[in-house]
Amino acid sequence: MNPGTFMGLGNLVAVMLALSVAVERVVEIFKQMCGSLPVIRLLFTPSKTQWKENLRCGCLYLLSAAIGGVIAWQTHIAILAGHPRASAVIAALLASGGSSFWNQALDFMQAAKIQKEQDAVTIVKAATPAAVIAGVPVTS
Repeated sequence: MNPGTFMGLGNLVAVMLALSVAVERVVEIFKQMCGSLPVIRLLFTPSKTQWKENLRCGCLYLLSAAIGGVIAWQTHIAILAGHPRASAVIAALLASGGSSFWNQALDFMQAAKIQKEQDAVTIVKAATPAAVIAGVPVTS
């Protein structure tokens, strides 16, 4: 992707989904490489108290955001044309959102696609059969 160019919504979702998967893999590699260190082990082991668990989850989000920011900066992901730093920060925050965030984004994209298909079917049904057969463009 060229620095300074803007991507469409479909491309944005695809790139962010790939970035999110990449961040998840890097976190897993980090976990395997440094998991024997006591501080890192605490980060990846669920806690029994709620406030410790919230702190642990927050630290994991920050770690994911940092990794996502580095990847986004190095790959020149341009969410905002002409603003590479802001684009990297936004990409990092979106990538750290995890799979539940991206499942919702994909559901939104699927719903938009279905709505567009339904609109097209409605327009074709409203057209006269002769116009459809003749290939006359139908306007709504």
